[in-house]
Amino acid sequence: MARILLVDDPPGAALAAAELLGLARHRVDTAASIADARRRIAEQRYDLVLLHPDRVTSAPGAADEVLRETFDVFEDGLCLVTPDGALEIANATGARLYGGAMQGELAAAAREAIARGAAADRGMSEGGRTFVVRAFPLPGRGAILYVRDATDEREREIGRLQAEKLASIGLLAAGVAHEINNPAAFVLANIEALTGHLRLVEERLRDPDVETETASGARMRRGTISDLLFEANVILQESKEGMARIHRIVRDLGSFSHSDEEANAPMNVNLAIDSALGMLRNELKYRARVERDLRAARQVRASAARLGQVFLNLILNAAQALDEADAKRNVVTVRSFDDGPEVVVEVADNGPGIAAEILPRIFESFFTTKPRGMGTGLGLPISLGIVRTLGGEILVDSRPGAGATFRVRLPADETGAPARASTASPAPVPSRGYPRRRVLAIDDEALLLKAYRRMLGDAHELTTALGGTEAMRLFERDTAFDVVLCDLQMPEMSGMEVHAAVRERYPALADRFIFVTGGAFSSDARKFLEEAVSAVIQKPFRVEDMMALIDRTARGGDTPAPAGPGRAASRVS
Repeated sequence: MARILLVDDPPGAALAAAELLGLARHRVDTAASIADARRRIAEQRYDLVLLHPDRVTSAPGAADEVLRETFDVFEDGLCLVTPDGALEIANATGARLYGGAMQGELAAAAREAIARGAAADRGMSEGGRTFVVRAFPLPGRGAILYVRDATDEREREIGRLQAEKLASIGLLAAGVAHEINNPAAFVLANIEALTGHLRLVEERLRDPDVETETASGARMRRGTISDLLFEANVILQESKEGMARIHRIVRDLGSFSHSDEEANAPMNVNLAIDSALGMLRNELKYRARVERDLRAARQVRASAARLGQVFLNLILNAAQALDEADAKRNVVTVRSFDDGPEVVVEVADNGPGIAAEILPRIFESFFTTKPRGMGTGLGLPISLGIVRTLGGEILVDSRPGAGATFRVRLPADETGAPARASTASPAPVPSRGYPRRRVLAIDDEALLLKAYRRMLGDAHELTTALGGTEAMRLFERDTAFDVVLCDLQMPEMSGMEVHAAVRERYPALADRFIFVTGGAFSSDARKFLEEAVSAVIQKPFRVEDMMALIDRTARGGDTPAPAGPGRAASRVS
């Protein structure tokens, strides 16, 4: 008895063949199509395969084998998938991928293309590799899948983006240094002046009638101690403002320098615009007046670092298109607004505009009209690539002599997910009225621990530990702390390692940590702060913010702080 496979295509042909040949005494299976027959032959050995003469041309022959071998040379996957998701034809790579963990997603891409009657694109991943898939509908047959391994390409793109960032930071370095040096200079001068005032107060206390020599050599009688202390307080307030300026600049630099592996999340485009304008403050103030009209209220789903890079590139381009000698007339306008299902950001200048013959080339890689040393020719193409990955587009309007307007259109986020917390500082919170707590401060900087004692020692019972190792030894003797202030980046034992050890040995204490950080410099640290920690405060910080955050953490994070003009957030920059 032979095992025979009948290909019932066209329908009814198999039954007619069986009757004609008298195959009742043999074991007969039926396949609905040649593709079905191929699958069955791969699974089971048959002695004989019978098919209709009209389908002979569809059977695999020498030409098909040559074609298959040719396709097998391709490193990308090629698959013909039937409407029911069966694999009909594939090259070696396609067969491997379709037979693996991605089969469900690949079949879904094919169904989407068939249903839409148009190409469908998807991104997928397997085994740490990233794949780009495009499905093309094939009427009457199913869909053709083209699967490309884009892992190496993505890594090159990330390197390209980082290179552009470094180039941008290099162009901005002098301006950023200037913005930091200005407040740093008057803070240092104020500290020296304050030292002199304290010396005068000391002398005044010793001898109220003493005359003191000024820096110029003249001799004068100083005012009352009250006058001196009032002036000292003014000096301190000015110094705080200077340090706040430095903090904002460093914060914006930190946001801009984040790696491009940062995940997309709902955010307000106005935050990214403000950050870019802050970094470009020195570049802009000598070239143009900036007009801002930021009305966008809807969120977009994006990486703050990458979107900030787009706006920084566009605003910097607008500034550099203007003649520095005509700064009083120059204007850079930045607008944001909601437009139906999209959020729009416009960056415009009143410069010379873009020549018609140049306009089609401005998004080409390495194309630039800037003087040598001012541009890489990567800013605009990279910005366009970032915006397109977010599902948006950049449009340009320009006429010679009438300036240029770059318009970024991004799809608004419809998920309803909460927006990423703003990095703007919260309103000051009065430090009075909080219950006294037991607080442990862990840091590898001895001077900062001294500062903690000065800031918090009167309000709380404060214990300090110089580094993570000393803190773990302390925990062996005492864990009765209401709050633990812990630096994130420490040698020998980092804040993350301290927290992990505490969670394992003293789990009740792990939720009372407040992490104090000057910046998360690794992807692991950033992920830790985003996912594993509920309370974070950035250095430098205000005493009012720290007091409020200590109280909130000690209460469990869900009890309102005392009444006042503001409330400290669980994440403070």
